[in-house]
Amino acid sequence: MTNVKDCENVNGVLETIGADQPYELRPVPQFPTYRGVFDGNDNPVAIVNKTYPLLQPTKAFEYVDVLKNELDMDFDQAGFTKGGRRMFVSLRKTNAIVIDPKAGDTMDEVLYFWTGFDGSTMNSFTQMLERLVCTNGMVAMDVQSGTKVKHSSQQEGKLENYVNEVTGIKHVYQETTDAIQRLVDTKVNATDAKEVINRLFSGESKRAENIKEDIFSRFSRGQGNHGETAWDLLNGITEYQNHGKAHRSSKGADVAENRFTSLTLGADANLMQKVWNECLSLN
Repeated sequence: MTNVKDCENVNGVLETIGADQPYELRPVPQFPTYRGVFDGNDNPVAIVNKTYPLLQPTKAFEYVDVLKNELDMDFDQAGFTKGGRRMFVSLRKTNAIVIDPKAGDTMDEVLYFWTGFDGSTMNSFTQMLERLVCTNGMVAMDVQSGTKVKHSSQQEGKLENYVNEVTGIKHVYQETTDAIQRLVDTKVNATDAKEVINRLFSGESKRAENIKEDIFSRFSRGQGNHGETAWDLLNGITEYQNHGKAHRSSKGADVAENRFTSLTLGADANLMQKVWNECLSLN
């Protein structure tokens, strides 16, 4: 991941991460029904079906400038995962949500925009919140609201509709802000907290019990938590997901990359919708 906070537009972001030159599709002599994807620096990226519609990075992210201005956000980070087969650009609004200014309990709004070059990742964006007191990242409410566009010959036209998502993005962040206040105002005792944790993290093995004990401990003693409210419970769970859960390295991706991908695109992102629902049901 590369810091792109000083970039003024998405072209500057792509130049900073070395993705400003056109990608190419080239024949693969050994496999006539496939083609190779090469980046603008002549590096091989992936092998794809002969009919694969390659979307240039400049096209995949050209709408981000409009959303940045409409949402009053700044560029944050950009880079690649999966050995260059996935690319992302993120926007951030610092201290967008203030929960307890005296304790420094504030949250940033963050948007991650994704594209891919091997067909495994749809063009998409994910709305996130980052709690600064403990650097917990969590998916905003209504995780399904993020638009996804499949790789197809019509993808460029569909991506242009992203600029129409401004109202929806603002609504999700406002809905999440309102929900956070409800969680802050909802008192939760130890019994209720354990019941929620048991529903979300089932299993009776020793490992499963250790995970549940770890989460309960973070509910009461995690960064910025006091073990008193539904907000403490939600943050105890997200703290475990961010900092306690063991992520493994895989071929072409280290532990940090797999953790990042899971939180923004994968299983951890999907789990957060259940976490929101469970914690809000305590109200």
